[in-house]
Order: sequence, then C-alpha cells, then structure tokens
Amino acid sequence: MKRIGALFFMVVSFPLMASETLNVIKPTVLVELKEGSEQYLGVCNVLKKKCEREAKIWKVRGREDIFYFTNRSLEFIKIQKVDGAYIQDGLWEFGNYKHSYEGADPDEELNDNGVYIYPALYPLSKTKQAVALVSNWGVGYSGGGLEYEYADFMMLNNDGSYEAAFKNIPFSSMQMIRACFSEEDYAKNLHCHDGWWNILNLKFIDDGKEYYSYKFIQKSYGWPSFTDKSAIKVEISESIEYPFQQ
Repeated sequence: MKRIGALFFMVVSFPLMASETLNVIKPTVLVELKEGSEQYLGVCNVLKKKCEREAKIWKVRGREDIFYFTNRSLEFIKIQKVDGAYIQDGLWEFGNYKHSYEGADPDEELNDNGVYIYPALYPLSKTKQAVALVSNWGVGYSGGGLEYEYADFMMLNNDGSYEAAFKNIPFSSMQMIRACFSEEDYAKNLHCHDGWWNILNLKFIDDGKEYYSYKFIQKSYGWPSFTDKSAIKVEISESIEYPFQQ
C-alpha cells in the first residue's frame, strides 16, 4: 500500500528535522539523484551490477562529494568523490538484521510491507552517525486505509558493523476513514475523510557525554471530516532517551 496519508503530510513540516536555531545539532539530509545523471553514473561505475537491482543513489544535501547507495536488500554504501574519482568508503549490510518491531495486533490484519532505510543520517556524537531502519505496516480499504512505521536507529561503525542505538521507535502513522458515501456528500464537502496521523520529530542534546541524548517529539494530528484545515487538532508528547539503554 502506498502512503495513504500523503495529503496529510502536505500540511505539516517535514518529519524528523525539528530545529529552532542555527546552532542546533541537525541530521544530515540525503537527496535522491536522478537516474542517468552524471553523478548517478559515476557512483554506478564503482558499484557495477548493484545499480541494476532497484537501487537508489543519494547525495548529502549541500555537498557534491559524498554519496550513499541503498537497495531493497538493505545495503547502505558510502561513496566519496576524490579528485574526480568515485571511491567506495563504507559498506553496511542490514539484510540479516531482525527488526525489533515484530508485528501488529493480529486483529488489525495489517500487511508487512518490509523494511527500508530512511534517507537521512542521525548524529549520535561528533564522530558517530546512525541510520533509521523503518518497518512499514499497512492495509487499504474502501475510501481509506491504515499505515504505521517503527524505526530502529542503527549506529554505523567504520568497520562495517552496526549496533542498535534505539529500538522500536514510533516513526509515523496515518489513518483515513471515508465519511462521504454519495455524490451529494462529495458535492457539499471538500474534506470527506476523518483523518489521524502521527509524525516523529527529533532534537539532539549534547550534555558532554559520549553520545547525544535524543528528544523524541511525537506530534499527533486529528482532522475531522466536513471541516477545513483550521479544525486540525494537534497533540504533542516528548521523551528524552540516551542511546543503547534498551
């Protein structure tokens, strides 16, 4: 099932990038390269046949020399461009990793849509970063659907190993229920669904310890049917956690 709540994300900020000042610690955003572009082909020339298996190539936003490769096999490969040459500079293979989220309530009958690597790098310290392995579950039904995701944040070690810094973190969720059932209903109402969705935002706290603490900010939204956007209700919950405590 594709992202049934895409329209809801249009009315809120991009998830996971909360910031208030220029001095805050921020995640590294990865931007997808266009297939066939010069940089895309340069990376693929290094990785050869890996680019043939539904792969995506990303670059660090604001940089032209650091790239990352992802695919459905959950390989995460770092490529650097040095003096015009593309060089592999790291490989992490998550294909055999058992995600901490083991499934939904059987009564919900959700489909396991697999795990993917979210396109961002999250700082754990001044020298360590993590990626989010996101487990996606969902189901579609007439006029709506339900979807939610949980993330394990994996610290990347230089030798290709990794370790879960945080597990089973609610990453996003969304639900739409149809409220219009006739042509007359649709003609009279611009918003014909009851909608609920939740988005994770992060802040990183440097307390002078080995690792940063993470502030997990869960923003929950509710949009009743037959109302405009001004009726959206927002609830916020926060928690601060230190890596590797789970």
